[in-house]
Amino acid sequence: MDNKSTKIFEENSGYILKEATRLYGITEADLTKLGSFESYVYEYEKDNQSRILKLTHSHHRSGQLIQGELEWVNYLAENKVSVPAVIPSESGNLVETIDLGDSYFLAYAFEKAEGKLPESSRWDDSLFENWGRVMGRMHALAKSYKPSNNSIKRFHWYEDASLRVENHIPASQPLVIERCNQLKNKLREIPTDMESYGLIHSDIHHGNFFVNNGDITVFDFDDCHYNWFAYDIAIPLFYVLRDSEIDPNDKSFARHFMSRFMAGYKQENAIDPVHLEVIPDFMKLRELDLYIIIHAENAQNLNGWCERYMKNRRYSIENKIPIIDIDFPAFGR
Repeated sequence: MDNKSTKIFEENSGYILKEATRLYGITEADLTKLGSFESYVYEYEKDNQSRILKLTHSHHRSGQLIQGELEWVNYLAENKVSVPAVIPSESGNLVETIDLGDSYFLAYAFEKAEGKLPESSRWDDSLFENWGRVMGRMHALAKSYKPSNNSIKRFHWYEDASLRVENHIPASQPLVIERCNQLKNKLREIPTDMESYGLIHSDIHHGNFFVNNGDITVFDFDDCHYNWFAYDIAIPLFYVLRDSEIDPNDKSFARHFMSRFMAGYKQENAIDPVHLEVIPDFMKLRELDLYIIIHAENAQNLNGWCERYMKNRRYSIENKIPIIDIDFPAFGR
């Protein structure tokens, strides 16, 4: 949550929470706060069911974009992808607007996913394959998905505000700014077609799904947008290599993860190996994206994960050091 949105929430929190709970037929006492990174997230119980309430400021997402996110989630659920069901408000709306005059907050709710986060100590081939299978299913469905109208269509990757590097990286880092713009320009030249490009989650790392008896339920679709399917495939490996229990330079582990992940993926969706050639660039794009976001949030006040991530990160970006150097197309054959 950016500083401006945080300030607006803090100044109006009483009214916002009162309205949100009224809209969903609960009380403020029912809420347990879970987090506040890009949205304020709360857990509550109603009808003997655990649910998640999210409050997102209009500086981050418009009402149309949230509607687009929720319709996409519903489409996946209708087609047998394990995602948390969207809970309509008391008025039957997928998303509600809490007006503050010159801006607004959006309230929307989901069922809480069953299970828990996959601990790295329990990672195994079955998890990696199921992870890939779920993503493959989502990509296969994306090929035929159309939003109900263009006004709620999610954005394309190059429209993401987080990649506006000049807005967040200081002028004292001109080479970082140059590297970001060079990479974006390079990626804009890649062809797009229905078989390689569509609406993706964009953030299916091991902090965004629960495992329950081996089944994976994916959540947090806040960043879903139009991008190459190979970008989505790059994200899980990017983050498992950032886990504190994994050597980020372990090529043997990276190859094994990709072989099992793609074995699951190819059960649900076919992808031309040529599209996987660009995964190193997609991983660099995520590296830059995170670097920019951390600067935008507060680079001087980092949690443990961010502090580890930022160590030597500027050097890696400026010198175009690959995240991991393996033969990605081999996993699509």
